[in-house]
Amino acid sequence: MNAFGQLVLTFTRRTLREPAAVFFMLAFAPFYALVMGFIFGNDPSPEFGGVGYMDANLVNFSAIVVAIAGLALVPIDLVGLRESGALRRFRATPLRPLLFVAADLLVRWVIALVGIGLMLAIGIFGFGAQPTGNLLTVLLIAALGTLVFLSLGYALSALVPSLGVGQLIGNVLVYPLIILSGATVPLALLPESVQTVAHLSPLTQLVSGLQGAWAGAPKLLPIAVLLGVLVLATLVAASRFRWE
Repeated sequence: MNAFGQLVLTFTRRTLREPAAVFFMLAFAPFYALVMGFIFGNDPSPEFGGVGYMDANLVNFSAIVVAIAGLALVPIDLVGLRESGALRRFRATPLRPLLFVAADLLVRWVIALVGIGLMLAIGIFGFGAQPTGNLLTVLLIAALGTLVFLSLGYALSALVPSLGVGQLIGNVLVYPLIILSGATVPLALLPESVQTVAHLSPLTQLVSGLQGAWAGAPKLLPIAVLLGVLVLATLVAASRFRWE
């Protein structure tokens, strides 16, 4: 097995041993869909434009997972490794930072997507949610969004000076972004000025893209915004990454 494969295997085992990572990246989305499905069901309702709660909101749940996995879990984990000196040991090896980040990113990306896939399966097969659009498009946008927010997490990890600051910034960013994204509270219920600010968030754009794909009305703007954020976050993470 080559170095990249060994890293992927090591990071997979390590990540799956972390209760917080397993819960928020793998179990949270299907669990949340199950709870919301039992509470609200999926009977058509005028409140949701003639469709059921799950049809109107299922894809939104993935944005919560993506935000937590990228902006909260990655900085806590990576900065914690850096402060403990665990990353410093890699500096003395031929391992390049790009290989380290790529392996860790791949593991987190796949685990998060498995959780999102389970969430969609519960909504579709458990509560009868049915996309008007193409389910594959929904999955591709979810995959892009997951990659974007994991990259933002690496960029944040490269910039923060300590674990405490990383935890503070991550938590301060995550919850307002989730609330303003339309993932939990419909944007239409927010004041117009707040809606204007909310549309500047990449998480809001992710929710918009997911909703459009689910409803059969794909939107190009969210994809363009997410790709732009991905490029910027990658540049910051690559230029500022450090072992210690």
